Amino acid sequence: MIKLMRELLVIAMLGIVSVGAFAQKRDDKRPPKEKVIVVTNANKGNRPPPPRNDNQRPKPDKRGRP
Repeated sequence: MIKLMRELLVIAMLGIVSVGAFAQKRDDKRPPKEKVIVVTNANKGNRPPPPRNDNQRPKPDKRGRP
């Protein structure tokens, strides 16, 4: 008897899940989305690379200051 109840419960659960999956509405009542505007920097590729300052000496530490 318990086995029969378990099988009926499984069949009922599968039926509810399948009905819920196929019974979704196809009418979409949401407003249409606005087109997203992507802002890009057109001058990025035309600029020269920044200058490198590798030839400068490092500044000395100010250890004498309190």
